[in-house]
Amino acid sequence: MKITRTRMGLSILTGALSFVGSAHAIDLIVNGSFETGTNGWKYFNTYNYSQAYFTGPAVPASENPGNTWAWQHGSAFSDWDKFVTPTNEVDHLQYNLQWANSQTVNLTNGVTVAAIDGGLGRYSFSCWLASYGQPSQNPDQPYVVLRFFDDAGTTQIGGNIIFDRTVNTHAVSYANGFPNNPPPADLSADHDWVKYLDASTIPVGARKATVYLTRSPNAAKSNSPDTYTDLVKLDVFNVNETTSFDSSSPVNGQTGVSPAAAVTVVLKDVATQVNTGSIQYSFDGVLVTPTIQKSGDLTTIQYDPPGLMASLSTHTNRVVWSDNGGTVTTKTNEFVFTVAPYANITLGAPLHLETFDGVAEGALPSGWSVQNFTDFDSVPGNDLNNFHSDTFVDWTVISRSTLSNWFTVTPGGTDFLNVFNVAPNQVINSAVVTNLISTNFIIAVSDRSEGQKQIQYLFTGDYNLSGQNNVYLAFDSIWVQNQDSMAAVEYSINGGTTWLPAQYMLHGPDILPNASNTFATVYGDVPTTSAPSGGNYGQFIGVAESEWAGLSPYLSARTDDNQTTSKKVEIIRLAQADNQPAVRFRFANIGTYSWYWGLDNFGLYSVPTVPAPVLAATPTPAAQTVAAGNAVSLTIGEAVGAGPMTYQWRHYGTNLPGKIGQTLVLTAAQPSDAGPYDVVVTNPGGSVTSPPPAAVLTVNNPSVLVSGQWNFDTGLTAFVGRDLEYNDVTVEADTTFGTTTSFGIPDINGQPAMVMHFNPSAVGSSWGGYKMYHQAPPNGGGAYVNQYTLIFDLYLPFAAWRSLLQTGTGNTSDGDLFINPTGNGVGISSVYNGNITPGEWHRLAVAIDLTGPGSPVLTKFVDGVKVGNQTTGLSGVDGRFSLDTFALLFADQDGDFAETFVSSIQFSNGRRPDAFISALGGPSAAKIPGAIKASVEGGNTVIRWTGGVPLQSASSLAGPWTTLAVTSPYTPPPAGTAQFYRPKIP
Repeated sequence: MKITRTRMGLSILTGALSFVGSAHAIDLIVNGSFETGTNGWKYFNTYNYSQAYFTGPAVPASENPGNTWAWQHGSAFSDWDKFVTPTNEVDHLQYNLQWANSQTVNLTNGVTVAAIDGGLGRYSFSCWLASYGQPSQNPDQPYVVLRFFDDAGTTQIGGNIIFDRTVNTHAVSYANGFPNNPPPADLSADHDWVKYLDASTIPVGARKATVYLTRSPNAAKSNSPDTYTDLVKLDVFNVNETTSFDSSSPVNGQTGVSPAAAVTVVLKDVATQVNTGSIQYSFDGVLVTPTIQKSGDLTTIQYDPPGLMASLSTHTNRVVWSDNGGTVTTKTNEFVFTVAPYANITLGAPLHLETFDGVAEGALPSGWSVQNFTDFDSVPGNDLNNFHSDTFVDWTVISRSTLSNWFTVTPGGTDFLNVFNVAPNQVINSAVVTNLISTNFIIAVSDRSEGQKQIQYLFTGDYNLSGQNNVYLAFDSIWVQNQDSMAAVEYSINGGTTWLPAQYMLHGPDILPNASNTFATVYGDVPTTSAPSGGNYGQFIGVAESEWAGLSPYLSARTDDNQTTSKKVEIIRLAQADNQPAVRFRFANIGTYSWYWGLDNFGLYSVPTVPAPVLAATPTPAAQTVAAGNAVSLTIGEAVGAGPMTYQWRHYGTNLPGKIGQTLVLTAAQPSDAGPYDVVVTNPGGSVTSPPPAAVLTVNNPSVLVSGQWNFDTGLTAFVGRDLEYNDVTVEADTTFGTTTSFGIPDINGQPAMVMHFNPSAVGSSWGGYKMYHQAPPNGGGAYVNQYTLIFDLYLPFAAWRSLLQTGTGNTSDGDLFINPTGNGVGISSVYNGNITPGEWHRLAVAIDLTGPGSPVLTKFVDGVKVGNQTTGLSGVDGRFSLDTFALLFADQDGDFAETFVSSIQFSNGRRPDAFISALGGPSAAKIPGAIKASVEGGNTVIRWTGGVPLQSASSLAGPWTTLAVTSPYTPPPAGTAQFYRPKIP
């Protein structure tokens, strides 16, 4: 199930929320403004909020030197749009900090051990928090916590320093509210920012510190948090400091640095002054001459390395300086940074170039045309200043200045504040790209009303490429991906009779291992030409369906709602356009209440050579461990360079046929799949192999057995394991047994079956369900059962909230696994998958693993089809979802139960592989397969098993296994040697 995007965001002038710090402190937090990556934060988000969504007073002059920050309540904000919001499912601060976003730093990077233990180390901790409403109205208030630890990072030293909007126990410099509303903070205004500050002595013995971003202990764990944190800063310093290293840009250890970056180092006067004549600055071990400027107590050193720094190169910077004290103190600071991956593509002079600057607004270039299947908004007529108007039903040329007008004159125009963003580290013709829009450009706007579709096609005229080889298309692409949208580029060399692939930009999860499935799969939120939903991506492309299987190299995964990464120069080889007299192009913009797609500088080039791909952020797939039969995926980061791009996966150096996407998926891993994997990435310029070490896949083959099965042939008696028990007399009175026929409900696959029926008499209160003594020993390395599988064959007469499992044996808290009443999905914490349709029998299976590979994970199947792989909202080892000696079935403390019929329940003492559960298929009158038992009757061994599946035998557990033509019960013949039996799972 795909989730409709919520239109929420943030946009504030850079610097408007100032850092708070000590005069000569070193900030240890990396990316505390969340502008350049995660750097240890577990959740990173970028939004684009409407005008004045966050409120604020005038910035005090003390924090607004030179009056450079125009931050007033109701003003339009821009540029600064990155912050952290706590993840869902954060437990109480004092109990489960492991669920919080966090970053750990070494205090000794800023203060010596001697200074800390001598009581001379000081810290200054500050941040900004925002939420909506008063704490009594919104319990999802933000919490920011600082904790000090020893060198091992395991023993806490001192207490917690806590910032929250609920109880203000720390200094507040100023808070939002309405203009002229002085501190104390007015916390009643929506999304008001509050700045907190705490300063004190670093505890003796402390070596590390961790900052946690989490939610209020009062927050409802099922809610999505609406709280925000920004500008987190932890300054440390020595109170006896002379001069100090104040800051650097890039910071020490920074990756992804622009190849054109200049280096800036700032030194600070403290008790003495920096002697500027003593400064020596070295770049990569070579003494160079930087510019040096002193202003007040700050000395700024700047050096701009000549040319572009090489892709992925690492650079060492060293500054040595002395002070002017009576006893001269000389200090040294050394830091390193790494340049971002990039490919320098030389395009040369264009064969054809359309800049749109000579095209009137509202018009199209000569020979270009448009077609649309777009829903119309309620703003009739043409109006260039209103993107809801009929002007933007089709692709339309507008000016950069007209687009800027939208920010303030059009309702919702602030959704376009980030349209001028540029993805970093693009290098064309040896220059870093800093602008994608000249005077005019062409745009297709998908941001219409909720639920409306926008399907827009743009066709160019024909271009004569006779005599031209090595033809490439290059254009400035201003694209924002929405999960249900697609940007498609195709070309034709026969007047549009057939179309050839160039590039398809899609939400990463929608790119499936098989390209045919990528285009053929129907999604509920993908439009059709006649309706806003229920379509597939293939209907919008010109390439014939018979050729979809070969389109993997042209698929480009994009990140949902990211406002920057897809705003770049797209460069694509057009192999079949060489020496063609008439080449035309087709751009398709598809979405429902999505974003926009802008194009500028559409050009055709003859490029003799382009660089081979450059591997980006994750050059080597991560090693993984998986249980046999489970699905596994290995992913490599996107390569940088000209397209199309092919990712050929290899196992032990041998190509895997058909595995040519960014992600390798093995649907049911087997022991033979274990071993090293690498990837060869190829584009028109050559190939590159992911560097060693290769990703090693480990495939475990755990022994998982049925330790409990209840078929309700004779009440709560177990077929395998221990009988179920009524939790109390009320449950017993509410429970009856019979057949599908006697209850007047549908048979299972046309066959009657014995079933249990319960209809809780409690309304809105507690109902205790059935005690399930699963007889599984503790597993997963904990004191409780952390890995198990539960399977139900059940019939729901109507939709309602239903608790399936209650791990709290006292039934004093909410259940732990539910079927919801809206989509009839199974899950917890707002994540519900599948459809257990009322009025039909279904086989529902859940496999829980709190400690194994990819854990914690809740895998969900309905009728043998995997419908979900939930990884959020779960506990860790021995947490909420682990089991004591028994658990409660169908119990809940506050009314989440309803009438239900159950044919069979099976419990296994570990997580069953996906392939095993899938093979079980749907419900059966013969009950759930997999359970087997033997007994001695009349001196003979009798074997019984469930599910109506064949029986297999072998003389060894290792096999080989032989399928027997027998049915349950079965009396095997006497054998002189041991014989093993198992039910055959299809």
